[in-house]
Amino acid sequence: MAARYILSQPVALAVDVAIDEGLDVDALARGLELDHRAIQRTAYMRVPWESFVIFLERMEEALGGELVPAMTRRFVEKNPFSNFARVGGLFCSPQLLYRMANYVFGPMMFPVARFDVEELGSIGFRVMLTLPPDVRDCPVFFRICGEFLRHSPALIGMKPARAHHIFGVRQATFQIDYPPSLSLLARLRRFTDAALASRAFMEELQAQGERLRESYDALQESEETFRTMVERSPDGVMVLHEDAIIFANDALARMLALRGGPELVGERIETLGAPGYDVSGLLREAQEHGEAVALRLRVPEDDTAAAVPVEARALRARFLGRDALIATMRDVREREASMARAIDTDRLVTMGTLAAGVAHEVNTPLGYAQANLEFIDELLEDTPDLRELDAEAQADVLASLRDARKGLERAIEIASDLKEIGREGDVRGEVLDPRQSVEGALRWARAEVLQVARLHMALEACGEVIASRRRLSQVVLNLLINAAHAMSSDRRHQNLVEITTFASDEHACIEVCDNGPGMTPETLERVFEPFYTTKEPGRGTGLGLFVSREIVEEFGGTLHLESEPGRGTRATIRLPQRQAVTSKTATTSAS
Repeated sequence: MAARYILSQPVALAVDVAIDEGLDVDALARGLELDHRAIQRTAYMRVPWESFVIFLERMEEALGGELVPAMTRRFVEKNPFSNFARVGGLFCSPQLLYRMANYVFGPMMFPVARFDVEELGSIGFRVMLTLPPDVRDCPVFFRICGEFLRHSPALIGMKPARAHHIFGVRQATFQIDYPPSLSLLARLRRFTDAALASRAFMEELQAQGERLRESYDALQESEETFRTMVERSPDGVMVLHEDAIIFANDALARMLALRGGPELVGERIETLGAPGYDVSGLLREAQEHGEAVALRLRVPEDDTAAAVPVEARALRARFLGRDALIATMRDVREREASMARAIDTDRLVTMGTLAAGVAHEVNTPLGYAQANLEFIDELLEDTPDLRELDAEAQADVLASLRDARKGLERAIEIASDLKEIGREGDVRGEVLDPRQSVEGALRWARAEVLQVARLHMALEACGEVIASRRRLSQVVLNLLINAAHAMSSDRRHQNLVEITTFASDEHACIEVCDNGPGMTPETLERVFEPFYTTKEPGRGTGLGLFVSREIVEEFGGTLHLESEPGRGTRATIRLPQRQAVTSKTATTSAS
């Protein structure tokens, strides 16, 4: 696997040039993983390639495109590789110098790059320098390399070589023609210098070897730690290469009722998605946006088992030398079950809170029906035979029967609403007009609201949505109850609760507004926390808004509150209209 770092010696050379040119090195290194002070003290630190590239690009901009000449001057005049040059000049041989550069020092200092060297006999060599596709390109790096290769013989007292180069994307090819060798006398003098320098050079090589060994040991330890953490993680972890699973931990296998992670290796990721879930597309979305996505996984060996709901995150990385997508899967079955219990608890509490008002709502039409039936009963006591009644009396009987029937139908409607909001069971989305849920909630909450405020409704057409009618009614009901509980009956004629529906930007909107006391910013920040409530004991559990937001987001919508002290509260539900949801689904499937 190509390393993403380089040794610090070439970075130190760039830092020295920046200092020579009077640049602000701190500014050049800002935001990078590059401690330029520590780098100047040692040649064996590891520096991320990305940081090195950005540092060079900033220097190039600061020097107005003159970075390469400045680097070359420093390379030739200051000779930062003196020990290397002395040993390379042991026989005053440019071949030896370049061999050491291309086969030892270049690959060692730049492990991120690949060196393909072709010897051209005694006249020179050709080297192709290539960067892997998963790292940042750096054209100025190639230009610097070309100048360094051309001037390298100057380090051992020779003339520069002749150099030809071709630059491409992430790649450069250099052909170097060796300069003439020195005289015999010059060679003897160089031999003496090299012998004197050999001890220091060997010590430098030994130190470098120790550093590399330490780096290798640290890398091995890091890989072992990573594998241990992944294997013991309670979350499922999978690694994908081109949508094929190349690694999976045992936690993911257990999640899918398998014995171990190796059973998943080689599977295509699309085979794990439950119907309607593009797992590959959702993971790419999670990786691009850096956010968790919700999806469901199919249990491979059991078509009758329920799909497993998970919360997934993903990131790009290198794994076993390949570009990979690493995904973590958190099983949220228990969380979904807890949320379902919280929703049921909130619904039952709301039903208990409204019991008196519902009793009143039922008693009113029943009393109306009873009064009409009593009138008919009294009339028939005096005249048992309807045929003996005059036309006006017969019309009164028929009108009373119709009124009694209307009252009973109203009571049946309220009982049906009571049954609908109180029942448990399937809560999957259905196509509905949000006004149906609003009207159902209003029948329940009307009596509670009218005790403390006037009620105004403006239910305009807002399009169809995909949601649960029962759960959407529960959300609207919670908002109406909160508005009613926020106000005092002492100001009943001044208090106002408004509920409106309208369409906006491919969304169906429901707004519940009140002119009550409003909320402070501190309260507004916490209202969606579970069990947080400002109501007096016995009037709420603190689950209402928390549950309401979860329900709305489950169907792709949002619940937003606006409030100021003394200026009331506005709650807005936004749900995507059915055609917008259908269009998005079609686009996702096509991609």
